[in-house]
Amino acid sequence: MSVPDLPRLNNRQVAEIFTAIGDLLLILGDNRFKIIAYQNAARTIEELNRDINAVHAAGELRSVPGIGQAIAEKIDELLTTGTIPYYEKLTAQVPAGVVEMMRVPDVGPKTAKRLWEELDITSVSALRAAAEAGRISVLKGFGAKSEEKILKGIALLARRQDSRTPIGTARPLAEGLIADLLAALPPGTIQKIEMAGSLRRWRETIGDVDILAVSDQPVAVMEAFRGLPQAVDILDAGERKSSIILPSGMQADLRVVEAQHWGAALAYFTGSQAHNIAVRELAQKQGWSLNEYALTSDGRETEFFDRPEYTGIHELKNSVSERFFETEEELYAFLGLAWVAAELRENSGEMQAARQNALPRLIEVGDIVGELHSHTTFSDGKATIEEMAAAARAAGYRYWNVSDHSIGLGVTQGVDAAGLAVQRVEIDRLNAGYATDGSDFRLLLGTEVEILADGSLGLADEVLATLDVVVASIHTGLRQERETITERCLKAVRNPHVDILGHPTGRLIGRREPSDIDVERVLQACAATGTIVEINANPSRLDLSGPYARRAVALGCKLVINCDAHRPDEIGLLPYGVHTARRGWITAADVINTRPLAEMLGLLKRVSSNQLVSNQ
Repeated sequence: MSVPDLPRLNNRQVAEIFTAIGDLLLILGDNRFKIIAYQNAARTIEELNRDINAVHAAGELRSVPGIGQAIAEKIDELLTTGTIPYYEKLTAQVPAGVVEMMRVPDVGPKTAKRLWEELDITSVSALRAAAEAGRISVLKGFGAKSEEKILKGIALLARRQDSRTPIGTARPLAEGLIADLLAALPPGTIQKIEMAGSLRRWRETIGDVDILAVSDQPVAVMEAFRGLPQAVDILDAGERKSSIILPSGMQADLRVVEAQHWGAALAYFTGSQAHNIAVRELAQKQGWSLNEYALTSDGRETEFFDRPEYTGIHELKNSVSERFFETEEELYAFLGLAWVAAELRENSGEMQAARQNALPRLIEVGDIVGELHSHTTFSDGKATIEEMAAAARAAGYRYWNVSDHSIGLGVTQGVDAAGLAVQRVEIDRLNAGYATDGSDFRLLLGTEVEILADGSLGLADEVLATLDVVVASIHTGLRQERETITERCLKAVRNPHVDILGHPTGRLIGRREPSDIDVERVLQACAATGTIVEINANPSRLDLSGPYARRAVALGCKLVINCDAHRPDEIGLLPYGVHTARRGWITAADVINTRPLAEMLGLLKRVSSNQLVSNQ
């Protein structure tokens, strides 16, 4: 039985507590697998598309993947009593500020524990004061540079936008919301439904979830929306607009419009604000005022009626004072513009290009025919080579590069030369089977070789020379000074055996700021050496970002869009990478894994004719 008047915790708040348990266990040096269990549980709860309170009340906690008996019992304790004794026991051992110190980049659990135990630093503010006073440099293993890095990390922490939600969390929630709304209503009640706002533009982080729909039964739709199990609180309950709070704490808004208003409404609520302002200004120059429903005349519209681009859009008459549009394409055409893809609507040149009919044909998910960065059980992947290959074939891929982590990473097991030889035997066996079956699918053998602290690589050149595709990435030492990490990366890019620079800035959206690498110099070097630059589709990375991808192509770089899949279902992350590329104005011609195998290999900077022949 619940405690009377107990504050109701949402999914994010519950997840934060389990994250804190994992952090406390890290500081105390507890069992690694126990720590991972709490971290996974926290992630599962935060991304859960149901209210954790409802799951608990239904007795279904154990049915949630990643929640075992011990964690289910602790969730029960939290939701029924407001506390977890085990959590209270841990917090009694570690000051709260010490956990917060771990949010500072480069302050891991061991460092936080030393700072606490040896210098009695128990908060981020105390950490800043100690670094500014030079107190930290007296510790063994620390120095003036350590203090500089800590101060820089504190500044980075202060700039994080914790109020926004990463798209990898927000988009599945919105998709589930739409699916459940459609399922809750008779077929045909909703004629059109679409995400709007920053979700439709595929921004990296999201404020609120915006959904737009067309229905001739708006009241029924509103009632169904407010009655969804995800609606833990109702902020607005109108006949055509409702706002709810989701289990994660995010706000979701649903608007229902008439079919004739769809074009203007979808454009208006997609944004961005800067793009909308530019569209409105163009409309005003033509004698129209644009709102979320229509264009309204100010009496000057007659001089535009004979323009050829209006032909077939509407029957225009001098007496018309309001124009409605059932599609966005009609609205844009009416204003003399080519339709602008949602991802481009950031007022970054798309309006000028649309007026000149010069917008690019953006890359689409179906253009991707192969993957050049993936992992298996040989390193930190969760599936075998054969299992990953089967998933790739089922997804329609023509080729798949096995690129497990090399030795030298330190935080996970890596594959050395002997391990690569074992992988080669397995890949040759599987490829022989595909050939016998008449399949044109091929596996490639590669590596994600670690770029070490001095710019050398985790595998020797003579080993890299035997591989089909080499991805080089930085995973550690990401807080090196700008010149140091830039030179480190440049050294790897200039290595003739490195084909692809993986997730160049090393960021983790919402969790880790990008490194201070000089991206411009690195991209210039990639263009000069022919090194392909990756857009990593994992929604925690999306690295390169859209704007940097656009700059890379402008400098002459070729790109690759990779899922960096560690298990079969992560192949489904591809749209995140493709839409990130679209935000950078990227076309299929800019991306090498839109090409057939032989053509793709021919674009690698160190491919040999022997490799081309062996991989046909």
